[in-house]
Amino acid sequence: MTEHKFNTISELAEYLKISRTTLYRRANLSDVDLTGVYSDEQLELLSSVHQTVQKLNSSTEQTEQLSGQSEQQIKFLNKEISAKDKQIKLLSGQLKEKDLQISLLNKHLDQAQQLQLIAEQRLTETKDTLIEYQENENNPKKGFWHRLFR
Repeated sequence: MTEHKFNTISELAEYLKISRTTLYRRANLSDVDLTGVYSDEQLELLSSVHQTVQKLNSSTEQTEQLSGQSEQQIKFLNKEISAKDKQIKLLSGQLKEKDLQISLLNKHLDQAQQLQLIAEQRLTETKDTLIEYQENENNPKKGFWHRLFR
């Protein structure tokens, strides 16, 4: 394996008969470090237009594949979002229905408490009336003369 030494990038570009810009681009695509000392294989990589084009084509194909996969993922995620939106709407409707049921139950509970209070008041009034009646039964009315001479 022979090593070739070049003092400047311009010397290397002249040797390969390409511009410095092309040299930098090919070095980047071929992963060759521009250090000044190069093997035959590295010089072949830098001078070979065909390999550079192949690498560009393969990277373009990979980009297209990734783009296609991304589009499929986006479509899938959009479908998932749509399904979740439908579920949210359904749950929102159910939540409104439950809120209505809760408000009706609260109203019925309030009415039941009011009725219970009224019933307790009437029961108390009836009890007081009964006690008063029983007292009147136990203490018969005494006439005027009886109360006077007692």
